Amino acid sequence: MENRALLAFVLSLAVFVAWGYILTLIQPAPQKGKDPSAQGEDVAQVPSSATPAISNDGSFRVPAQSLDASAPSATAPSAVDNGFGSEQIVQVTNGLVTYMLSSKGAVIKELFIPRYKDNEGAPINLVLSDETSLYPMTLLASDPAVSNILQNAHYEPSVGALDLSPENPEGKIVFQLKHSSGLQVVREYTFRYMNYMVHVNNRIEGQAYADRNLVYHTLWGPGLGGNVELQVQMFTHMGPTTFVNNKRVESDEEDVTDVLRHHGELEWTAFQNKYFGAALIPENGIKSAVTQRFNGKLYVGLDFESVQSSATASYSLYAGTKELQILEDEGHKLVRLMDYGWMGNKFAFLVKPLLKFLQWFYGLTHNYGWAIIFVTCLIKLLFFPLTHKSFKSMKGMMKVQPYIKVIQERNKDDRTQMNKEMLELYQKHRVNPLGGCLPMLLQIPVFIALYHVLFFSIELRGAPFMLWITDLSEADPYYITPVFMGFTMFLQQKMTPTTVVDPIQQKIMMFLPVIFTFLFLSFPSGLVLYWIVNNLLTIAQQYYIYKIAKD
Repeated sequence: MENRALLAFVLSLAVFVAWGYILTLIQPAPQKGKDPSAQGEDVAQVPSSATPAISNDGSFRVPAQSLDASAPSATAPSAVDNGFGSEQIVQVTNGLVTYMLSSKGAVIKELFIPRYKDNEGAPINLVLSDETSLYPMTLLASDPAVSNILQNAHYEPSVGALDLSPENPEGKIVFQLKHSSGLQVVREYTFRYMNYMVHVNNRIEGQAYADRNLVYHTLWGPGLGGNVELQVQMFTHMGPTTFVNNKRVESDEEDVTDVLRHHGELEWTAFQNKYFGAALIPENGIKSAVTQRFNGKLYVGLDFESVQSSATASYSLYAGTKELQILEDEGHKLVRLMDYGWMGNKFAFLVKPLLKFLQWFYGLTHNYGWAIIFVTCLIKLLFFPLTHKSFKSMKGMMKVQPYIKVIQERNKDDRTQMNKEMLELYQKHRVNPLGGCLPMLLQIPVFIALYHVLFFSIELRGAPFMLWITDLSEADPYYITPVFMGFTMFLQQKMTPTTVVDPIQQKIMMFLPVIFTFLFLSFPSGLVLYWIVNNLLTIAQQYYIYKIAKD
């Protein structure tokens, strides 16, 4: 019974690990430079001058004439000529982020996080937009003419650049538009030093449109950049996510054919991937949140309405890393951006304290590799009594195995009598047939939690250990650690007493180290390091119990 339970435990663990690996093989990686949300679609390219508008149902659409690439631009030159000249780019740096804001529409054209690099070594850019799509923070309206102005007019910035520092910790850029139609718009962006949060305030005045009850819309999209770790795209949700009515609502790409609207107690709406997130956080004047498909690409946004001829709305933009401590400090329940996969979320109550322990040890060692080693040792120490009891039980089962075979042979036609005699045997020798497995089962939640800490935490991204391991979030380029991990697993298996007599079970157990070695070839080296240290500690404990301990 114990052997079957142990085999089931090992096979379940193998399936859990293999599932993540299989998903990486069947998920095609999107082409570089394109929006992951538009993969596999034949998307018509709309000129940058095509201006969407919000219809009566609240969704924003492109005027029919602008869908024809051969048609003249939907924006007449006079409609955007407000005397401010050509487009100006305003650069803002705050120590963590470099923002590139455009005077055309007062939008964010690029958002770099220099601390993290892409596959080419360039700073991560969280903006995926290009000339064929809408840029983040674009303002739209339910009237096509107003949308046309809001998107394409050139606003006048209050400054040409902004560089924040400890001596200058907060700064504001004001974009003003005074259009010939009578439309007046003020967009204020407030930045803080060493902070991913940006406060945005919009004020719109338009006497000429006072009778139209306009609905305005600000958005982020399409999608989110910085997702170079695409192998986990099916293992955890990456895409539109809204936290409303105290629930985390995830919108899958295939489910968004037009517009999804979220009403109620709204905390934020966002795009998020494995390591980064961009969330719009409503403050004043916001009506609802939407997830919208436009020109084959996905956007998230916030709605606000005009009263008579004016509209005012305030909200914040969080665009940065998904670091646990930062998200907790920012509030607004942004910590719910954290996603550890369908199984990891079940054990989130363990994931967070384990991550905090990892960060604490990093504070002591300034090396996440050593932090992983110390956390592994700590977990092993906490579970030492359970694993010690498990190994002793397995050792005891080995001693009574010859008697079990005799009882099974003697009572092969009388199962009731066989079970009775085996129970008496266990009681006589003080052996528990489940004693070897139950302690292992109690450790499964902790293992799963630590697995997800190492697999999903941005803290390990780009973190070196030593020698050839320069990034604990990436696979070992020379496969040294996975092969050594397989060797330690094989050694551990050879040291473990077994009572398996079924030849099929014996072959499965024999090939498990080989199977795990191949699975771990593509796994993050931080996770492999954890497994190696755990195996070495287990081998030491086994050696003590089976070779040194007398009882």
